[in-house]
Amino acid sequence: MSNTAIVEGSAELDAARARYRASIGGDSHEEFVAAKVALIELGTGRTVSEEEIDYL
Repeated sequence: MSNTAIVEGSAELDAARARYRASIGGDSHEEFVAAKVALIELGTGRTVSEEEIDYL
């Protein structure tokens, strides 16, 4: 597990947010989950567990 979160305002975090926003209401639940997991992991620096992913 990583403890390194991406710094607020970084291009990588902005891209993850844009991907997540685009996935909301989209046709692919898989893309929504992948985008949300990426955003959580980048923003918090922790790995999302399989149990958490199943919940999403």
